[in-house]
Amino acid sequence: MKPVEDVVCCVVDYGTFCCVAEKLAETMQKVWYFTPFSQEYQDIRDCIQGAGLDRVERLDYIFAPDKFDTIDLWVFPDIGYGDLQQYLRKEGKTVWGHFGANEIEVYRTKFLDTLEEVGLPMVHNEEIVGLTALNDYLEDPKNENKWVKVNRFRNNMDTWHHKTYEESRRTLDSLAVIFGGARDEVVFIVQDDIEADGEIGYDGWCVDGRYPVRSFQGYEKKNELYLGSCLEYTDLPEEVRVVNQAMSPVWARYGYRSWLATEIRVKDGVPYFIDATPRMAGQTMEHQLETCRNYADVIWQGANGVLIDPDFRWKVAAEATLHYHGDTKDPTIVDEWKMLHVPDEVAAWVKLYHYCKIDGAYHFPGKNTDEVGVAIGAGDTVEDALQHLGLVLDALKDEPVTADVSGFASLFKSIASAEKQGMQFGVSVPKPEVIYRYRGLGG
Repeated sequence: MKPVEDVVCCVVDYGTFCCVAEKLAETMQKVWYFTPFSQEYQDIRDCIQGAGLDRVERLDYIFAPDKFDTIDLWVFPDIGYGDLQQYLRKEGKTVWGHFGANEIEVYRTKFLDTLEEVGLPMVHNEEIVGLTALNDYLEDPKNENKWVKVNRFRNNMDTWHHKTYEESRRTLDSLAVIFGGARDEVVFIVQDDIEADGEIGYDGWCVDGRYPVRSFQGYEKKNELYLGSCLEYTDLPEEVRVVNQAMSPVWARYGYRSWLATEIRVKDGVPYFIDATPRMAGQTMEHQLETCRNYADVIWQGANGVLIDPDFRWKVAAEATLHYHGDTKDPTIVDEWKMLHVPDEVAAWVKLYHYCKIDGAYHFPGKNTDEVGVAIGAGDTVEDALQHLGLVLDALKDEPVTADVSGFASLFKSIASAEKQGMQFGVSVPKPEVIYRYRGLGG
């Protein structure tokens, strides 16, 4: 195996993880970056993501012989491309990816079948085919307070909470328009609600069913905030290790070598594994690019089947989603193109999505979202990590982005609740008012 400094790498992505390519390029000899753009009439918004980055070159044709034959390592941070990963491995290429395991994330029915296979506890669930049948099921008052999930078509429908039929009718009507004539071909999963004592998760990676000696475990406020702590594997909450152990042979069967995140809700000491993210998880894992000193070597050797010890330099990481509001200062407005200047002194701690770089500025092709990335803070205590995050956000105060950090208070409460159930966070958690003590966090 050649030294990581001599590696030529190609990162295959959709635009979310340009930052992975930039981080690997700090160590590796050469890094290419590819996002798909092929369609009948090409669109500049698809063709420019990842262009103009420092030390990274955008690649449009990954099978061009003059490029393909020189690439030592293929990295797939996101969902999809399972067949390509399998093909590359068959051709003798070194690949960091899920190798098709993302079907466990994409197909809720497959996920539930897997839980049953490995013997993990499950809440009551119903598989319902078609929107008409779903409507009839939810109309029954006995079926209130459920969670509705969908197979495959997550761009059309995200998981939602059904409380009562009256409250859900608007959502059901909207889905009828979205799914159109195919509305009764769609497969839904309806699950009982879990009034959890705590919610925890694993934020690390897995190589052929094996896990590193230490990793982060964290708490997330969906699409807004993350607070995680680094623990030795043996110190991770037992519920996290139980799920990892049960899933280990599944990941090994896929030949899995990639990042891995899990979401687990604990009720009366029982761990309910509710979501798997067999890839890099956005808004919870970007900090690893800076908290792990040997990040590039972890991926290079892991892709070759060698699980090395990660060298984490801090014990705590905090992340906050950056929302773009444009010149109007109105966060509800999503501009077609967005532009952002990131000061050099905090550039390493701002990880952006779907961007190119032109004349030192970050440009974001039109996407139907105001989320443009995350700001990161790190330290050996929660206070240090939040103070660092505050400084990063303060450096962006004149830019058209905002972050809502008030939710850290609810994360503190979740951590306290989990610790009462024996799930240790690893470091002490301050009182909620500390959030507003630091510059950039409201202080």
